[in-house]
Amino acid sequence: MFILAQIERQNALLEKDPKSISLQANELKAQLSTVQQLKQQQDDDIWEAVIQDFDRVAMMTPHLLSVKLRAGIPPRVRGVCWQAMCKSASLHLETVYGQLCNEQSPHERIIQRDLARTFPCIDMFKQENGAGQLAMRRVLEAYSLYDSEVGYCQGLAFLVGPLLMNMPEVQAFCVFVRLMETYEMRPMFTLNMAGLQLRLYQFTSLLNELLPDLAKHMNKHGVHAAMYASQWFLTLFAYVFPISLVQRIYDIVFAEGAAETIMRVAIAMLRRSQDKILQETEFEDLLDHVTSRKLCEPYADDTQVIDDATSLSSVITRAKMDSLADQYNNNDKQSKFWKRKVKRSPSTSSTDSLKRTHSLPSTKKYVSLETHEQEIQKLSWTLAQLNTKHQQTINQLVELKMDMQDVESERDALKMTIMQVEKSKRYYALSVSSSSCNSIVSSQTEFAFSDSTTMTSDDSNDEDLRTELVRLKVENFELQQQCEKLTHEHEDMHVRLDMVNDGQMALVDQLITTKADMDELMKEKKQKDMEWLEASNENSQLKEQLSQLKSKLSQLMMDHTQMVRQDVTNRQPQEQPQQQRLIRRRRSTDDTCIDQAGAELSDMFHIMRIRELERALAEAKIRLVEYESNHQDHPLLVDKKRSASVDIRPVTRSSSIYGRVWHAITPRSSTVDK
Repeated sequence: MFILAQIERQNALLEKDPKSISLQANELKAQLSTVQQLKQQQDDDIWEAVIQDFDRVAMMTPHLLSVKLRAGIPPRVRGVCWQAMCKSASLHLETVYGQLCNEQSPHERIIQRDLARTFPCIDMFKQENGAGQLAMRRVLEAYSLYDSEVGYCQGLAFLVGPLLMNMPEVQAFCVFVRLMETYEMRPMFTLNMAGLQLRLYQFTSLLNELLPDLAKHMNKHGVHAAMYASQWFLTLFAYVFPISLVQRIYDIVFAEGAAETIMRVAIAMLRRSQDKILQETEFEDLLDHVTSRKLCEPYADDTQVIDDATSLSSVITRAKMDSLADQYNNNDKQSKFWKRKVKRSPSTSSTDSLKRTHSLPSTKKYVSLETHEQEIQKLSWTLAQLNTKHQQTINQLVELKMDMQDVESERDALKMTIMQVEKSKRYYALSVSSSSCNSIVSSQTEFAFSDSTTMTSDDSNDEDLRTELVRLKVENFELQQQCEKLTHEHEDMHVRLDMVNDGQMALVDQLITTKADMDELMKEKKQKDMEWLEASNENSQLKEQLSQLKSKLSQLMMDHTQMVRQDVTNRQPQEQPQQQRLIRRRRSTDDTCIDQAGAELSDMFHIMRIRELERALAEAKIRLVEYESNHQDHPLLVDKKRSASVDIRPVTRSSSIYGRVWHAITPRSSTVDK
């Protein structure tokens, strides 16, 4: 906490007044040793905080961290800071690396061949089978097994070298995995190198935008970005540039990202050397200028390169890179769309057979989701098989190339041997002739004896040389036949590779169309689900209304039964003796009229209420029947008049005086009869 608080204070001073640190240093100029100790302690505190929590330091003190990164991470803590910035600490990766080191990689031969060509001028890697080369070999072989899709590609060794120079072997493997996966380096090394194509497109767009004169000059002389920028992007400038500059570039890459840093460094160095490049008018001179260390000549030290690159931070931003990536993807989609529109030639029988095997039936317009999923699984499995065969074909092709190179080297060695034998034969003939001349001058008596001995030895040597020459010619002829055979096999493998690529493209196109159909079916399914939810909600509302109506109807039926009971109790006095009847008849007619009017009004009110409830119940039943018929897809015709007449019970005409009065008052064409 104390270290972070001190760094925050320094960052605040730097934001308010960038010259405040220099002013404080001027005050302590008399005590130079004290100033140096304070500066060293300040740097140590900052890098210690970065190692402890890089994200917090970057969030709280971004300006101070940017200044320190431009000045460079100290070599003694560079490796630890790289690990902290990329968060490579992983016990799982360390365990996996230990297991992979015990396995055998299919790329051992190619890796071993490339080790001698990687950093030949650096002491750590220039010794054959030295500690540096062995560590690099183990890391590359382990990664080829860890990521089988990438395997091994030329250029990966240049990424591993700077890591091994600053950290142990196990930690270098973990950081290398993070660099490939987190910092968008892996897509540049896949089979189709889609990431490299994207970086070249972004670089070309930025070059045309920021340095239009240089871009026109390069295009005029036929120097394209792929000819010189590919090695920059694949090796992070380690193929040509000094290793000290490469390590400074790594400092910025781990802090700000690989894509933006690569573009900033490339554009900055071309902008600094723009005047000299525009003076070159030959293709070879232009290409040599941008692919050699001539780009580093205008710089006095590595700090100037980093300063020029960071000055483009406001121009080449992450948003700018994302927008260029979107443009590239849109253009790629359009090109793929028009490629699918073009008809393939009928000669490619393998592609047609694959289409016939995996094509969907054209008679059905819509196919179920299960069928689509099965087709996708089949296509994915077939694509995986094709990728495996493709990788095997590439490995066989590489082995054939290696065998051809071995045969050619043996043939060259045999040619050299034949030339040496012919030279020795000529030299021996000259020496024999000179010795014979000397013997003739010395004495004629010994001439016969010496001549005979030299002739016999000469004949024997000639016979030996001739037999050796014949044997070498026979071996040379056999090697030529083997070379021709390997050439034919190489051509056959190329043809097979083209066929596999065509089949793979056909499967990919079909997989895209299948996914598009599946997306449409999913949209239709979602729409149907929404309709079903709405219908179920409406059904639940209708059921609630029906239950309410049933409860009201039951209550009214109870009221009706009570009224009937009251009517029965009112009629019971008619059965009493004649005397009581006479007594009741003697009552005043006014009282009887009042009672009859009250009873008639109550009966009319209850009968109207019952009819209203019966009508509402009939309508609810009709709506329920219509809803069930619509959602169950059964042709059910409902006659509203019939159902109403069946459900609504007609009220018969009463024979009592109350019924006759009600019949006289109510109209004959009522709403219920309708």
